[in-house]
Amino acid sequence: MIDLSEDQFGARLAGVLSPSRPIRTPEHLRGRERDLVTIKRALYATGRHIFIYGDRGVGKSSLAATAAYQYQSSDAEPIFIAGSLDETFNSLIANLVSQAIGRPRTESRKARRSAGFSWHGLRLATDMEISPLAIDQQIKSIGDAAELLKHVAEVHSEKPVVVVDEFDAIPDAQDRNKFAALLKQLGDQSVNIKFIFTGVGASAEELIGAHASAFRQLETLELLRLGWEGRRQIVEYAAGAFNLSVDSNVNWRIAIVSDGFPYYVHLIAEKMLWEAYVSREADGLGWDHYHDGLRAAIESINVELRRPYDKAVSHRAPEFEDAVWSTADGEDLFRSLSDLYGSYSVIAQKRAGRRVLERKDYAEILRKLKNASYGHILDPLEGRHGWYTYHEKMLRGYVRMQAEVNGVELTGEKAAPRQTTHVPNNARTGFRGSSIPRGVRIDEPLSDDPERREKRNGDVE
Repeated sequence: MIDLSEDQFGARLAGVLSPSRPIRTPEHLRGRERDLVTIKRALYATGRHIFIYGDRGVGKSSLAATAAYQYQSSDAEPIFIAGSLDETFNSLIANLVSQAIGRPRTESRKARRSAGFSWHGLRLATDMEISPLAIDQQIKSIGDAAELLKHVAEVHSEKPVVVVDEFDAIPDAQDRNKFAALLKQLGDQSVNIKFIFTGVGASAEELIGAHASAFRQLETLELLRLGWEGRRQIVEYAAGAFNLSVDSNVNWRIAIVSDGFPYYVHLIAEKMLWEAYVSREADGLGWDHYHDGLRAAIESINVELRRPYDKAVSHRAPEFEDAVWSTADGEDLFRSLSDLYGSYSVIAQKRAGRRVLERKDYAEILRKLKNASYGHILDPLEGRHGWYTYHEKMLRGYVRMQAEVNGVELTGEKAAPRQTTHVPNNARTGFRGSSIPRGVRIDEPLSDDPERREKRNGDVE
């Protein structure tokens, strides 16, 4: 039983789960210990910077923020800027400078109040507000930006670090390319400042598009979906903060449904704990909390993430939803038509009143799911006829959640030969770690409660 006021409970919950903002401390960042070590060691090298890339929702921002706080000296905080459709190279550098000189210091504040410098006729100091626009207008070249950052590094802190989040959102490729040239100049001039970039993409080269020589300044890190133990540790840690246990099979189910995206694990666990708090009876998190929490999680997921699914299934024949669910079965990110149709046939047979489509009719639905009017769920796999992958990988987890609350458990994961088996990064599956051990029950035991069975099999709008 959770014996806390609602305010106390909410505050503690926000301290252990973070579905809405990046994590900034290692104790809350589960399953990324090896990546943090890689970044830490890379940053020891003079002139070395970090580029974290991968699918949306795998936790790039949290890893970058945590690494930044680990590296940044205690006399200041890291500088955070983010790409967007209206940002340019100049505007981002100007925002960086404005943050760096305007942020309150934690040590020797009186002495640092007078710290500043003159640059291109501008007086930039920590005791005055500086318009980013005024700085932007004075940056005429990459050399100007490098000179400006050299001054900033001298007044900001002993070990300054800058996080450039959502780098892929900068619309102009030439503006993105300028950052590669900037890093080279910073290295050539031994400027004491570190950059950590994050971006959605298949490679750092795809995002930054620079000449190969520029990548001597970059340690590139592809962040894959979270491994099994990391997923489970998030839930166990959160429940433990309230002295609650977690049914092991329920936790495996969360690990499957989340598809390795930390956002979903955090969100489902948050909603489950609220259910446990409201019930006031729980000593642990079980199947009832899981299903109630899963429904609440689906209802609160961002509309932008839900929109493709809604386009694909709303006002369509019922078979469309079954077909969409089939695309999220299994652990492979790249699947053939034959494999997908096998998943679909099993799903359709579980659905009362559904006819099983012929393969050619199912294939026609898949072709439609490549179109924007049907949510652009799928992309064809280049060079392999009849193979598909998700256009937005994070959507797979949402599709799994929708199937789950409607009574269809997608359990395409492969059983491991031994419980302790671990495998390296896998290009097909997109995450590191073992598959589910043998003997783990990942389906919910049948309930003797008619009301619970009805709720379990009910539809979610």
